[in-house]
Amino acid sequence: MIFELLSSTAAFAIPINVSIQSGVNQKIVPEINAWNQKFWDTLGKMWGVYPVKPIDMIVTDANFGPEMGFTSPQPNSFEVMVNLRYPLPETKGIVAHELMHVFQFTWMNKYNKTMPLWVMEGLATWFGGKEGIYPSSIGYDPFLFQSVDPLKYENYPLNDDRLGEYYAEVYALFNAIDKKVNLQKSLPTVIQSVKDGSTWNEAFSAILNENFDTFYSNWRKTTFDYSLMGLIGIWGLWMLLPAFLFLIFLINVFRIRKVSFEGEENIEALEALYGKEYWKDGEEDEKVNGNSGSK
Repeated sequence: MIFELLSSTAAFAIPINVSIQSGVNQKIVPEINAWNQKFWDTLGKMWGVYPVKPIDMIVTDANFGPEMGFTSPQPNSFEVMVNLRYPLPETKGIVAHELMHVFQFTWMNKYNKTMPLWVMEGLATWFGGKEGIYPSSIGYDPFLFQSVDPLKYENYPLNDDRLGEYYAEVYALFNAIDKKVNLQKSLPTVIQSVKDGSTWNEAFSAILNENFDTFYSNWRKTTFDYSLMGLIGIWGLWMLLPAFLFLIFLINVFRIRKVSFEGEENIEALEALYGKEYWKDGEEDEKVNGNSGSK
């Protein structure tokens, strides 16, 4: 207990060294330092541990693809890369995501535990989305959703499209968990359960008050129904588009014919009042006065 307190106290003094690559504005550094301090405190309370190795955070404008950043534990430090190709609120989400990984690795190393990929990335995407925003409304594309099953992947998908959808689906999954149980408050309970010997499925089952596999199956079905409705809606709109355009065409034809018919009625009424070809008198007047129309 004393050792843990000393470690926690010492951890607050360990800096996160933020450096930038050429092309990145130096003014971003104080902003990132402020985020790091906030996330450090929040994540420390969640996990009950603090990293004891320095963290070298490099901010770059390189394109990492779907990852947007990555964290690599080294023997004596953590190397964190953050992609600054996005606006600040999205960059903030990436920083939060990567720091979650730092604390995950620290906890696993301290207690000699493992963590499945869906938990690693699910928690990181959830925390990143909570603290910042992501570049897209991931998890709700009816053309892509359900293309991967997060729980079946032990390693990252190699295809960029599938990798992007993997992140999307674990993000949506952990948002669903958060909606039901307030994940930030419940996560320490999950962590303690796993620390005491439970599996991650068992630990999540405990906070959900239902079997996790059942919760997951129902969630998948709900999202599938949502996706199917989206596809049906898009297909329906596409199929109805020709009919809609034809209806507009008929309305315009009717309006033209109506105007034409009303014009004929007006001429007949004027001829009944002033006589046949009454307008010829007006033409004669124009010729006399030299008016031949507008130019």
